[in-house]
Amino acid sequence: MASGKKLTGKKPVRRSKRSVKKQQKRRGPVMRFKFSRLVLIWVLSLIICFGAYLYKVNFHPDPEKTTDTESSAVVEESSLAEESSVYVPDSDESSQGDSLIDVSLAESEDEPAVPAGPKKINPVPGTVVSSHTPDYLDTCAFIGETNIYNLGLAGLLKAPYGYYASETLTLQNYQKEQVILKDGTSPEGTGIRVLSAIRSASCPIYLMFGTESLSTQGADETAEQFRIFMNDVQAAAPEAEIFVMSIPPVTLAAEKAEKPIKNAVIDEYNSKLLEICNEENVYFVDTNTALKDNNGRLDAHYAMEDGIHLTTEAGQILLNYVLTHIPE
Repeated sequence: MASGKKLTGKKPVRRSKRSVKKQQKRRGPVMRFKFSRLVLIWVLSLIICFGAYLYKVNFHPDPEKTTDTESSAVVEESSLAEESSVYVPDSDESSQGDSLIDVSLAESEDEPAVPAGPKKINPVPGTVVSSHTPDYLDTCAFIGETNIYNLGLAGLLKAPYGYYASETLTLQNYQKEQVILKDGTSPEGTGIRVLSAIRSASCPIYLMFGTESLSTQGADETAEQFRIFMNDVQAAAPEAEIFVMSIPPVTLAAEKAEKPIKNAVIDEYNSKLLEICNEENVYFVDTNTALKDNNGRLDAHYAMEDGIHLTTEAGQILLNYVLTHIPE
């Protein structure tokens, strides 16, 4: 008798044990991978390698590298000593206290050369009483235009070598213009150019130029011409001490003349002379101050008819000012 279950025509498929094992063999073993374990292994390896390196460096240094390091330090030290150009004496020489310094390296190529000698104090300060007698003037050479020339004619400066000047000598023609020396060789005197006359001189040299030029040009141009002239004087007589005198003021009449010279322009020019003297490290003697009145002008009593050039009395005041303004 048939059962209650309905039979179908299909039979359940059963795989044999051999086929199941063969399929598992093809798939391979099941393995679980964790990335954190790999990172941990890498960190531990790094720590171990770094610790081994520190141990080797500190407790087993390489003698060849140590020698190279010490030699490089010696080379570096010697190169620094050469650059500073300082000679350090040995133990035997240190008792003498000698040291050799290359002065040529003391000046930087980027900076302008500083004139030799101690810094001059300008304007030269005065003293109540002159520490020098008038004979001091006989040991000096005065170079200038008409005002210096008139001092020589008046006998206030010693001839023939105490002054080198003429009525036509200017900053523009000093290289060609000759001055006349009354040296007794001839009634007319001997003509000589200024730079040739003072060549290799070692006496104090006083310069006063600019009055004749300011009637036709400004203070800036005249000051630059004076700088060139003064540098030529220094080149001709490098052993001489240079003194630059400020030019004197003029009268009110000279300021109102057809070709006027203004005292304001004179003051501007004298200020520029002071700047030049400080830059070139030469002395500046402010003789202008000795001749100014309360109005900042030259008193007509001290001027010739043109109101520009000095009388003999004014010239004596100027030279007395020089004698009380000589650096010690």
